[in-house]
Order: sequence, then C-alpha cells, then structure tokens
Amino acid sequence: MKAFTRSGALAAAAAALTILSIEARAHDSVDHVLEAARVETMQEATLAFLATLTDEQREAVMSTLDDTATRTSWSNLPVSMAPRSGLAVADMSSEQRRALHSMMASALSSQGYLKSATIMWHEDVLRETFDAMLAEMPDSDPRRAQGLAFADNYDTEKFFVTVFGNPGTEDWAWLVTGHHFATNFTVSGGKIAFTPMFLGANPQVVQEGRYAGWQILQHEADRALSLVRSLDEAQIAKAVVKAEVDSDIFAGPGKQQSHKTPFGIKAADLNPIQRRLLDGLLDEYLGDASDEAATRQRAAIEADGPEILRFAWWGPTDEPRGRFMFRVQGPSVLIDYVREASGEGESNHVHSIMRDPSNDYGAEWLQRHYEEAHQD
Repeated sequence: MKAFTRSGALAAAAAALTILSIEARAHDSVDHVLEAARVETMQEATLAFLATLTDEQREAVMSTLDDTATRTSWSNLPVSMAPRSGLAVADMSSEQRRALHSMMASALSSQGYLKSATIMWHEDVLRETFDAMLAEMPDSDPRRAQGLAFADNYDTEKFFVTVFGNPGTEDWAWLVTGHHFATNFTVSGGKIAFTPMFLGANPQVVQEGRYAGWQILQHEADRALSLVRSLDEAQIAKAVVKAEVDSDIFAGPGKQQSHKTPFGIKAADLNPIQRRLLDGLLDEYLGDASDEAATRQRAAIEADGPEILRFAWWGPTDEPRGRFMFRVQGPSVLIDYVREASGEGESNHVHSIMRDPSNDYGAEWLQRHYEEAHQD
C-alpha cells in the first residue's frame, strides 16, 4: 500500500477539492452543494489523520473497498470475543487521537459525535463497575479469576480504526469499532452513507458513584415509548408482535437479512400526530450523521412511502425500564433497539442499530456485495 506523506495527503486533498468544487457548481440544488462541502470536510479530516501515522501504523489502518472481511468485522462484543482489524486507539499518540476524533466529528453530527465519544468513554465506567464487583468476591470464587481475565476488555483505548480506499479519490470509507460501537461511513460519487451504525451501553443508566444518573441512548427509547403509548387498541394489535422480546430478530452483525420479514403497523395506518412521533424517532437516528448525510437518507425513506414503512414492538409497553424491543422497518431503513438483561432481574443494558437494507456499506453505489459473518 502506497504511503501517505503529509505533503502527498494535502496534494490529494487539493485535487479532490477542485473536483468537488466543479461538481458543486454543476448542480443547482442546495443539498448537492452542501453535501459536496461535507465530503470535502470529511476528506480533509481523514487525510489529516492518515498523515499523522507512521508507515507501520498506516499499513495497519489502510485497506481496500473490496476487503469484505475487514469492512464487516465490526461487532458489539468485547474484543477478546470478536477480535478487530485496524489500528487500536491504545497504539496512537495524543496527536493521532486528536486527529481520529476530528475525522469522526467531520462525519457525525454534534449529537452523533457526543453519543459515540460517550460510548467510548463509558467503557472506563463499565470497567470501574466491574472491578468493584470483583473486589467483593472471595479469592476462592472461580468467577473472580474468570472476571479478572476478562476485565481488560472494558477499556476506552480498545477501539479500532480502518480506512478503505484512498480518501483523495471518489470512493472510500472508514470504520471505527469496539465494544458496543461501530460506525461505518462510505463516500461514493459525492454521496455519503452511514450504515450500519451500532450504538450500545451497559449500564444504560449509571446507578452508583460519581457518574450516577448518566443516561446513554435514552431519547431513542423515549421517542418510541411515546409512539407506542399513543396507539389505540386496534393499532396496538398490529404493532405489538409478541409480549416477550425475541433477541434473535435483532439486526446485529451477520443479520443483514433481518429486514426480509415485515413486522408491525404501517405508517399509513397512523394518525397525523402518530406520524409526527414516528418521524421524530427516525430523526433521532438520522440525526446521528451530518445534516447532509441525514437529508439524503431521509429522502430515500420518504420515497419508499408510508404504505411500506412499519413500526413494531416486542415486550411490555408500560415498563420504561423493562425488557422491550422496537423496530422501524422499510426498504431504506432498519432500526432496532433492545433492552437486554443486565443481572439481578434488571434490563439496564441496551443495543441499538440503524441499517439501510438497500445500501449498507454504500454497497449499491459501489456496486459491491458485503456479506457479514454471523456472530453469536
């Protein structure tokens, strides 16, 4: 793989920006111009990150768009259970970490970056909680030795980055992944895709200590609860699939085909207020990406029409801290959110994902096929 020097990176960026400027002027759409500017910002930030790396680090970071195994190797599992490719934050200098976060911030919205950075930081909170639990166990308890061996998984430095293709060209992408986290951004022909995006947290609400009360991914649940509570009996009968959660349905790694079976109530069967509530739920997820990427994705969802878009629910509808799952489903969107068991009869552990069944990894634009390996 050809090395990226700082001067080479800037030269590539300048060439790319010239092309983008010409393309932007060729369109009379404000959205096209703004998206071109966003692509420019993402290119500059990604090239700047690559320019901070040593040759050895760059070799670990860079891959091709055809590297299906690496592009789909993201996971929500701890690293020892699902090893990651790429360069670890732990192996980066302070300058390189700053550049990585600038790269992420260039593609995400303010809320999306805050969620992402908080989830990465949250691993240290989980480690603190885990260590406190182990400290209460006697040395003779075999679970203590097992826990000590596993504890190093929970670490804010155990996140990994890979860049696919040359960011100075038309088609390229990047992936950042670790425990409870994966963001995939693809740029192709001036367009931005941001799925699949996985966000999770355990604990979802911090219960004790200096961070007690902090909540992660709460607005997603609140918006869905508002919608399901607005439904009348006939609508509930359509929306609620089962009284219990079926985790096998969750569209996590290796579950690209989860959209094949339609569940729930059609958006066309909702009243105007309920449609607004559903739109608000969609906006919560779309709003994690930049305005420009979100606008493009929203247009694709609206083009599919309300006769196809659906909202589904599993579990109780009256237990905000209980175990439940919801889904928003259409040809251009698949959103799943599930509250998982977290011990002692609680469900203070959440997984959330957004996919685009028609264009995950920008596959449609790139005319490539990316098959994910199933992960247990």
